[in-house]
Amino acid sequence: MEKFDRFRKEYERFVYKDYTIEKEDSCFKVSFWFSIPGLREFRSRWEFPLGSRDINENDPILDRLVFNLGMVEAISYYKCVCPPVVEVECGSLSKYQTEWWEKLFYKGLGEFAYRNGIDISKDDLLAIKSRDGSCDRLTDSETYTGCLVPVGGGKDSVVSLELLKSEGITTYSINGNETTRNVIDICKDKKSDYRAKRILDKGIIELNELGFLNGHIPFSAVVAWSTVITAYLTGIKYIALSNENSANESTVKDSYVNHQYSKSYEFEKDFDEYLNTVTDSDIHYFSLLRPLTEIQIAALFSKHAAYHKAFRSCNVGSKQGIWCCNCPKCLFVYIILSAFLSKEELVSIFGENLLDKESLDKDFRELIGIEENKPFECVGTRREVQTAMKYYRMNGQTSLLTDRYAKFIDDIPTKLNDLLSEWNDEHNVPDKFAKYLKQELTKCQL
Repeated sequence: MEKFDRFRKEYERFVYKDYTIEKEDSCFKVSFWFSIPGLREFRSRWEFPLGSRDINENDPILDRLVFNLGMVEAISYYKCVCPPVVEVECGSLSKYQTEWWEKLFYKGLGEFAYRNGIDISKDDLLAIKSRDGSCDRLTDSETYTGCLVPVGGGKDSVVSLELLKSEGITTYSINGNETTRNVIDICKDKKSDYRAKRILDKGIIELNELGFLNGHIPFSAVVAWSTVITAYLTGIKYIALSNENSANESTVKDSYVNHQYSKSYEFEKDFDEYLNTVTDSDIHYFSLLRPLTEIQIAALFSKHAAYHKAFRSCNVGSKQGIWCCNCPKCLFVYIILSAFLSKEELVSIFGENLLDKESLDKDFRELIGIEENKPFECVGTRREVQTAMKYYRMNGQTSLLTDRYAKFIDDIPTKLNDLLSEWNDEHNVPDKFAKYLKQELTKCQL
């Protein structure tokens, strides 16, 4: 908190200075300029393949979407000193839009603030000031079709790909690594593959190394704006995310702090409402898996063996295409799949039995709810972990960690089939896609 206060006094403004769009033979090149006066300037860049529509760099809707991508991109640089004022020199925001962005900065940086020991209210964190405070909604007469499915290489997007394979899928990735490419290659029913490129200014890495503030940003909000740009360039109607109901649970008990805030239903609703103030385009942003929990998604994923050796959900090992087997994310995925795959299958995927690792004891206690707070990872609810481990023991399986906490696990009342039959009505899934989900869920009862 002392460092936070000192930086804010020394650097009082963050400036979103400008952005440009250049059309080349194969892509749109987008650049953003940001400044922290007295510290340094930053240039952030994106590349978007041209897509199927004949759109030029002066297109007003593309311009407006890119401007908003710059607003969310700004968070990566803003956080190093968290100035109390954000000045937007290159565009206008309405009062509603200004409040929307102030909420995203605050809640999207909730984990960042918690882990840096920063205690501050939303109203005190920042005030956003734009050029003149007005913003007209743009009309779009284009007819959109098909589905854009963002792929990160984990099990959730695999389930979405397989559920939507009859709909004309276009896969989407940002700076896709080997794991992402492998998963996309296994999907035989895709119509096309669209890959965007994001290039951060190296200056932010240098500031991190010098001891300026650093931490988690709402990256899924970055994904949201970049997918809308992609859908607009390609004429795609549905942007089908793979965020589940479990993402709504806070990471820190009884607080707003949620590692997965920008994957939550709250953000999804907010984003949909905000987008409607920008343009009336017939682009529908939603999470296909929102009615489901992680354990239901694991049940569906377990049936797609072709992906079992290719997928990776480990943030630590994702760039190398490996499971690190030493983080809470690896342990969570192992636990959640243990209800549907044998120990032999799990060891074949991960390389070892993670429930036998002493080094994962703390992570296990956080995941299962013995500790108050969850790990700062994209993991499911405590109830799902508890139920998976209850089922594990009921089937006569043993391990170091489940034996150690046997009494806690055996007292858990929830039954696995109860979780597998649940359906959350708080979602924006189109009716025809909801039918696909319900049909597949009927096959998952044990």
